[in-house]
Amino acid sequence: MTFSVMLNRSRIAMAEKKPFIKKVPNILCGIRIALIPVILLFTFENPVSAALFSTVRGRYIAGAIVFAVAMLTDAFDGNIARKYDAVSDFGKFIDPIADKLIVLSMLIMFVDEGIMSTLPVLIVLAREFFVTGLRLAAAGKGEVVAANMWGKIKTCLQSVTIVAAFVCVIIQSGTAPSLTSDIASGIVIPEILLWITAAYTVISCIPYYISNRKYLKD
Repeated sequence: MTFSVMLNRSRIAMAEKKPFIKKVPNILCGIRIALIPVILLFTFENPVSAALFSTVRGRYIAGAIVFAVAMLTDAFDGNIARKYDAVSDFGKFIDPIADKLIVLSMLIMFVDEGIMSTLPVLIVLAREFFVTGLRLAAAGKGEVVAANMWGKIKTCLQSVTIVAAFVCVIIQSGTAPSLTSDIASGIVIPEILLWITAAYTVISCIPYYISNRKYLKD
């Protein structure tokens, strides 16, 4: 018996002795969802963010930090689930849903702020609804469609686009108290990345359809 096999069995045995470990991935997933309104509260201009931060830069730094924490939970929950054999059907279902919620919330926020255009975000949104529909159709037949490598790369691209938007606003807003149209119109890198992401998002949808189209049949 190799050392790696013994170590893996030890981790599984630890998880069986400590049932709470099996719940941690789903708890982290729930935290990721719960952090979405916190990001929006900090980033959007509103009485709360105005009381906490005097500049656009301050608001976006705070939002970016919370977003980074949320994405770290995404990395940790998967690693913990695999390490301690805590993968569950519910986790397979809710993890990609949580990813979609946070990504789409951020993209819609940037559209509202005038940093990104509407069309590529609508493309991303349509793709996510389609894939979620496939997952629901599969769930209705007792099957769980987990995220594949195409989906993981897509989420990574979307995250890079969102981080780029945060960074560009932080750099270009200076000490401005509000995000004006002049500042927003000068931010172009996130828009370029968004179109690339939208194109890949459509392409990544094809393998999902080919692998799971059987669930759309009566």
